[in-house]
Amino acid sequence: MPARTGLLTALHLANIAKTLAATRPFALNTLYLQFHPQVAASVGCPRALGKFVASVYQSSVIWLGKEVDLRIVTGSLRRNNGATFETLAKKTRPTTVDYLFYDYALGPTGEERHLVERFPGVQVVELDKTSGERVTLPAQLEDDSQTYRNVVLGGTFDRIHAGHKVLLTQATLLATERLVVGVTDGAMIKSKKLYELIQPAERRIEHVRDFLEDIDDSLRYEVVPILDPFGPTATDANMDLIVVSTETVRGGAKVNELRQQNGLNQLQVYTIELLDDEGTVEDKEDKISSSNQRMDLLGTRLRPRKPAPAHLPPKPYIIGLVGGIAAGKSKMLERFRDLGAGIIDCDKIAHQLYEPGEECYEQVVSTFGREILHPNGTINRKALGGIVFSDRSKLDQLNSIMWAAIAKRANELVRTLHEQQGKEVIVMEAAVMLAAGWQNNCHELWSCIVPREEAVRRLMERNQFTEKEAMARVQSQPASNEEMVQQSDIVFCTLWSYEYSQQQAEKAWAVVQQDLKLKL
Repeated sequence: MPARTGLLTALHLANIAKTLAATRPFALNTLYLQFHPQVAASVGCPRALGKFVASVYQSSVIWLGKEVDLRIVTGSLRRNNGATFETLAKKTRPTTVDYLFYDYALGPTGEERHLVERFPGVQVVELDKTSGERVTLPAQLEDDSQTYRNVVLGGTFDRIHAGHKVLLTQATLLATERLVVGVTDGAMIKSKKLYELIQPAERRIEHVRDFLEDIDDSLRYEVVPILDPFGPTATDANMDLIVVSTETVRGGAKVNELRQQNGLNQLQVYTIELLDDEGTVEDKEDKISSSNQRMDLLGTRLRPRKPAPAHLPPKPYIIGLVGGIAAGKSKMLERFRDLGAGIIDCDKIAHQLYEPGEECYEQVVSTFGREILHPNGTINRKALGGIVFSDRSKLDQLNSIMWAAIAKRANELVRTLHEQQGKEVIVMEAAVMLAAGWQNNCHELWSCIVPREEAVRRLMERNQFTEKEAMARVQSQPASNEEMVQQSDIVFCTLWSYEYSQQQAEKAWAVVQQDLKLKL
């Protein structure tokens, strides 16, 4: 279905909840909200609508749904800009609009014709037949008219959400000439929850700039990557105000400490309250945050499904599951078994191949010595692990022995599960999936991740390892979380409750079932 865009001209701001909810039947992708010229004339300064903007963004998910990207256009509120429908039509950013919405009955003068002429073929919708003669403003408007020439703020800005929109909009309302936005990158994002899912800095910068130019094209924007907490504030003398959230107030004070050391002027600090997430659930943060959004991505398809490799038959549908040590892969595999998948645990296959009489047994013993054997002649995997996980070259030796044999046995199991047990979907789990290149024999790749410190903690608790031993196991993993996520179609994280991990598995299973149904 093609994207649908709406442009709402709002006059009765006190009725905004009802007005926005009335647009839901039109299944919009993007909705621009601009203020009627009477609103611009009645508001003493742009900042007067700051709290109104914040409250609308906070509740927009309830009124509009998660699918609609709401953008409140504040540029027309600037003092002495002589806002009319003609100027609004000229300044409207979207190049195409499918619907023009009004929260009042259109009058006989037809001033709105300028917007209609701007978008030929647009559908005009009157959402409310209330008379448009009087402006209705919310009661909680701000009176402070102080503004600043140069305003600065910073953040990760991963997948622009309501909290970001409030922060950026408030900053534009405070600025008169220039707004500088620092977008965190490099090592600074490593402390973020599920940082592996954070979009590249280039894309985040593009999204911030696009949003800012949509809501107010009268300012000069500088959106730049930053690799430290200070960014341009450490050296730019032409700054007047820094916008922070209640979480980053201390950062604003640190900025001023550094500016004082560098002989620069002190910045005024403007603090914005964080928005509560009205749809939050257990395991998530109570505030609207990028972390919550990244958690929502778990168990969902991160990119369009790729065409099946030419050498693979369409059935059975093979999914490779990769993950680091102690990431919860085995439990996730059990979930897919319970949901109906055929499962192959390559780690268990490796254990079988270590048994006396198996093809790998003699090779492993002759390569690493009989000191790796139990008194009964079986391989002591803990002793073998102590050798290979402390020497990368020895680990490579072991892999060269085991990988081909594991792949051969796994292919045999695929045929058995499909032909004898009727399994249409098979999930094959292997920690070495990427290093061994086995993803090339799968229709798609899924990964299961946890932070490194959590993997170390689990190993110390589960295997009674020392911290040094656990860290050695984690550091010897064939692929990092970032590498796995980059190649994965769907990602899971078992950091939270059992129930939340179960929900991720069920979402992913529903996705693949729907995809296969559509394909058939």
